[in-house]
Amino acid sequence: MYSQNSKTIVGLAAVLVLVFLIYLPVRNGGLVWDDFAIFVHRPWLYSTDGWSQFLFHQYSEWRFYFRPLVDMLFIAQARVFDGVPGPIHLVSLALQLMNVTLVVLLARRIYLHQGQDGILLPLFAGVFYGLHPMLVETVAWISCQFDQVQVLFALLGLLFSLSIPNRWMRAGVVSTCFLFSALSKESAVLYPVLVVLFDWLLRSDRNQALLRRLTKLVRENWPVYVGLIFTGIAYLVLRTAVMGSLLGAAAQDNQMTTGELADEISFVYLRYWMVILGIPVELSPVHPVETMVFGQDNGVMAARLLACLALCCFGLLAFTRRFAFTGAIVIAATVYLFPALGFVVGHFDGSLYHERYATGAIAVTAALIPGAFAEWRPFLVKANLLRKLLPALAALWVAWAILNVRVTIPLWSNDLMLWRWASEVHPDSGMVKSNLIHQLTTQGHHVEAEIEVSRVLATGMDCPRCLVNGMFLAVNQGNVGLADQLNARLRPYADQQDDRLPHALYLLYDGYLDMREGEIDSATMKIQAALQQDPDLSFGQVILTEALVLLGRTAEASASAKQAESLMTYPPTRARVREVLERILNGERIYSTAMEEGPVTVHP
Repeated sequence: MYSQNSKTIVGLAAVLVLVFLIYLPVRNGGLVWDDFAIFVHRPWLYSTDGWSQFLFHQYSEWRFYFRPLVDMLFIAQARVFDGVPGPIHLVSLALQLMNVTLVVLLARRIYLHQGQDGILLPLFAGVFYGLHPMLVETVAWISCQFDQVQVLFALLGLLFSLSIPNRWMRAGVVSTCFLFSALSKESAVLYPVLVVLFDWLLRSDRNQALLRRLTKLVRENWPVYVGLIFTGIAYLVLRTAVMGSLLGAAAQDNQMTTGELADEISFVYLRYWMVILGIPVELSPVHPVETMVFGQDNGVMAARLLACLALCCFGLLAFTRRFAFTGAIVIAATVYLFPALGFVVGHFDGSLYHERYATGAIAVTAALIPGAFAEWRPFLVKANLLRKLLPALAALWVAWAILNVRVTIPLWSNDLMLWRWASEVHPDSGMVKSNLIHQLTTQGHHVEAEIEVSRVLATGMDCPRCLVNGMFLAVNQGNVGLADQLNARLRPYADQQDDRLPHALYLLYDGYLDMREGEIDSATMKIQAALQQDPDLSFGQVILTEALVLLGRTAEASASAKQAESLMTYPPTRARVREVLERILNGERIYSTAMEEGPVTVHP
C-alpha cells in the first residue's frame, strides 16, 4: 500500500504535468503590450554597464511602482536569453507550476488540520488555481511575472508560518517572505493580515472563549507579528526613500463624490468575485472601468452596495460560527483585493479592474477550499444526490477550464492578436484603437490599418494617438491624401498643447513627411525638435542620420547613427539596425524617397 504522502507526491506530479501540457503553447508566444517597454525599448538592458542605476527606480517608466525583485528577474532573463520571448515564457510557466505546488501543499496542510487525510481535494485546489480560466493572462503575458512572484512568496510565507515550530525562526522566515513579496508587487501590503488569519484558523483553539483565544494566539506568536510590522515599516521607508513619496507619481486627484466612489468600489469588488468564481463576464486585455459612469442610478447603486454588504457579512458571520474556513475565503480574498478596489486616493493604473489583480485572491481561495469543504461535509452526507454530482461537476469544470485556457492562449501570442481581440470587445476605446493601428502598421497589414485610420477620421473619434499612428502609416505608405487629412486633424491638438497628443512623435512624423516631400532642411529641424523632447526616439535618430547625410553633414550623421545604434540594442534586431544604418551612411536613400514612389519597405 502506498502512504498518503506518496499518493500526494504522485497526485501533485500528475497535476503539474496537466498544467504544464495545457500551458505549453505559451512557449511560442511573443512579446505583448508592456513587454516591449521592459525588454525592447531599454537600450541599457543589454549593455555591459549602466543598467544597475535603473534597478530601484523607473525601470519601465512606471514611476509609481517599486518592484525591484522582479525587475532583477527581468534583467536576468533579458541578459541570459537575449530578450528572446520563448524561454522567458517558460519561466512564467515554471512560476505557475511552483505556485500550483504551494497551493496543493497549503491545501493539504489545511485539510489535515480538519482531520481529513484525503488527497483529492488538495489536488483539486491545485487544479483550480493552475487552470483557473481567468488567470490565462497571468501565465501568457510575461509582464505578469510581477503577480506570479508576489503570490509565490506570499504562499511560501503562509506555508512556512504553519510549518516552522520555532517562533523566532518562523518570525525571520515569514518576515523575509513578506519583504520579498512586497518588493515584487504592492498588492502584498496587507499580507500580515493573511498570516494572522491563517494562524487563527490553524494555530488557535476554537473551543476557547474569543478573548482567551486571541490572547493566547498573540502570546505564542508575537515575534512573528512584530517582525511583520517592522518589515512593513522598513518596506514603506525604503519605498518612500527611493520613490520620493509613498505613492510615487500616482495621481492624487479624485473628482468623484462619495456616492460615486462607493458605487465604483462595489462594482469592482463584485466583478472580482465573478473572476474568483471563474465566471467569464468579459475576458479581454483591457477593462475601461474609468470610462463608466457611477453613482447616477440610485437603484443600481443600492443593489451593488447591498450585495457587497451581504457578501462581507456572510463572510464575517461564517468565520465567527462553525464555518470558519468558508468565511475565511471571503475575508482572505477581500484582503488580497483591497489594494485594487480604489480606497486609496490615486490610481496606479488606468483601470481598477484586471483579472491579474485577483491572482492572489484566487490562490488563497483555492488553498482554503478543502477546509471549507470539510465544514460542509456533514450536510453533504445528507444530500446524497448532490454528493454524487460533485465529482461530475468538478470534472466538467476542469474540462471547461482547459478549453478556455487553450482558446485564450493564442489571443495573447502576439501584440496584433491581442489588440484585434481587444478591439472586438471595445471598438470605441482610443487606447485600443491606437495600439491596433500601430501593430497593423508595424506587422505589414497596411490595408487593414488604413481602414482603421479611415474609421477614426470618419467617426470623429477623439483619439490624437490614433491620428499620430495613422500619420506614420500614411507617410510610410506614401499616401499623400491621408497624410494631409491627418495633419489637418492633428494641428489643433498641437496648437492647443493637448496633453493627450504625443507631441514628440507628431513632430517626428511631420518631419518624416517633409523628408519624403524633399524638404530636408525643414525635416531636419522638426526631427531634431522631436529628439529634444524625447531623446529615446530611436527611429528619429535613424531618419535624422539620413537627413544629415543628404545635407552633407557627415560627421553629425555618423554621431546620429551611433546614437541610433545605442538606442536599438535589442539582440534579435540589432544586426538589422546596423545594416540599415550602414546603407544610409553609404548614401542610400531609404526614408527620403518621394511619396509618389510608394511605400518604404526597409525598417530597422
